[in-house]
Amino acid sequence: MNLSVQVNGISFNTPIILASGYITETPSFFMEAIPHGCSAIVTRSLKKIVPDERKRVPVPRYAIIPGEDSMLNCEWGNEFGWDNWRDQWVRQVKDTGGPIIVSLSARDPEGCVQMIREFDQIGVDAYEINFSCSHSGALHGNLNVDFDHLASSMAVIRPATKTPIWVKLSYSPFVVGMARHAERHGADAIVCTNSIGPGLLIDTGTGYPKLGTQGGAGGLSGKAIFPIALRCVYEIARAVDIPTVGVGGICSSDDVLQMLMAGASAVQLYTYPALHGPSSLRVITNGLRDFLQENEWGLHDLSEFVGLTQSLANSHCFAGKSPTVQTARCTGCGRCETACLFGAMSIVPGKSGKTASISDKCISCNACAGMCPVGAITPNYQR
Repeated sequence: MNLSVQVNGISFNTPIILASGYITETPSFFMEAIPHGCSAIVTRSLKKIVPDERKRVPVPRYAIIPGEDSMLNCEWGNEFGWDNWRDQWVRQVKDTGGPIIVSLSARDPEGCVQMIREFDQIGVDAYEINFSCSHSGALHGNLNVDFDHLASSMAVIRPATKTPIWVKLSYSPFVVGMARHAERHGADAIVCTNSIGPGLLIDTGTGYPKLGTQGGAGGLSGKAIFPIALRCVYEIARAVDIPTVGVGGICSSDDVLQMLMAGASAVQLYTYPALHGPSSLRVITNGLRDFLQENEWGLHDLSEFVGLTQSLANSHCFAGKSPTVQTARCTGCGRCETACLFGAMSIVPGKSGKTASISDKCISCNACAGMCPVGAITPNYQR
């Protein structure tokens, strides 16, 4: 079973990369995650000069959405200087044999160039230039939709190095155009999407925002944004010829597979391991191995699934087979019947108690399958 993938000729033992954020402020989280299948790290977005306001992180920095593996966060600034990476931490990561991608803030292109010149002397695998910042974008300039800034920044940054440059974008109605623009101006890969926002959550007991930023603004990350991130990857992969790295709400091996099938060459994770710890990645990598052993295509190389869906979703689907009820698993709880708006579901007597039954009124909306708490209803997605 081969879990390895490549981006710009860089080999990754698995498709799992730690995304930029507080868990990559130092290499320590990555070191603990390596035995569990993490292949590489993207550093915290580094700045040559950190404004005083950004030398400390507001508290609370997280507002967790209970039970959803999602949160608002206000991860900003740098608690350690960029030179810590230059002087010791890059070498520490390189000694593990895993690739290291240095994230640099696109708010200061000249600072990016200065740091690139220093990092190129010790050697890193790629630079991720961050043109996205959801929680402060609307407050401090929307870099994720600023085509002119992207072009002017890349005009300065691209000539400074032969090392691959990944451009990180966040969701907007213009994200595909921004990806094309980045490719035209020398990007070697597109990373998408950063957290989405800014958003707001309020503590109804006090009336205060749940985050410590002025006004409570934060970026939404985690499972809640996965479908949007997946769609971004699907559309970007169709639009550009350079690799796409998928990020946003990945919490399971199935999520990783969906990202790859949508067109991602590799993936980055942040919220899920941040909330569940480095060892949580083992469940994901084990799930990928299990999939390669039993998938219906008989493929055993994960990279063969990259872009699979691109050729399978080119037309509308207006008719399909009804879901299938696995009566041995069904508990007769009735949630499927409640969720069916078309009167097709009913709970009837079965051999070992009550069980769900689907009538010919079914239009294959698959609400029943989505609401079944025990996975007793199998949807049919064949077109």
